[in-house]
Amino acid sequence: MFEGRVLALDLASVTGWAYGPPGANPQCGHLRFGKPGTSRAAIYRTFRQWLDDTWGKRDEIPDMIVYESPAVPSLMSGKTNIDTTRMLMGLSEHLEEWAYGKTELSEATVSQVRCHFLGSNMKAKIAKPLTLERCLDYGWMCETTDEADAAALWDYTCCWLNPQLAFRTTPLFRKLK
Repeated sequence: MFEGRVLALDLASVTGWAYGPPGANPQCGHLRFGKPGTSRAAIYRTFRQWLDDTWGKRDEIPDMIVYESPAVPSLMSGKTNIDTTRMLMGLSEHLEEWAYGKTELSEATVSQVRCHFLGSNMKAKIAKPLTLERCLDYGWMCETTDEADAAALWDYTCCWLNPQLAFRTTPLFRKLK
């Protein structure tokens, strides 16, 4: 049974994060690495500084970091561009380099997380508000859909690491309104 701390990152120019041990309620937050129009290099530098300052200076860094796999442009049906794709790939590459030799690193796709957390891989327009609502139902202090996406990723990973926790977010045991 995994008893460490998991950090989940929904990497983007506004990155959501969720942190904590499996079975607990995650701490959640989000931050913007740059205003619209900020260069990728500046976003990468701000991201690396945040990793160093927030996670690298703790007594113990997370035992596992999981991040959302960057979307493949051909699957996005024209809803992304090369600059966004390069930024997302760059953030994940910088994370991989930063974590190398420090902690275990994993990734999951949006569809894996949504199927786990919502029961199916819905379109973002539907999934994002539902994910936030579900997080709030669980008592998780998420303020934005970026934070909620990270919390859903965190839950997916915690349940993958400790399958006995999976009942908490399965439809049978979900809180009814």
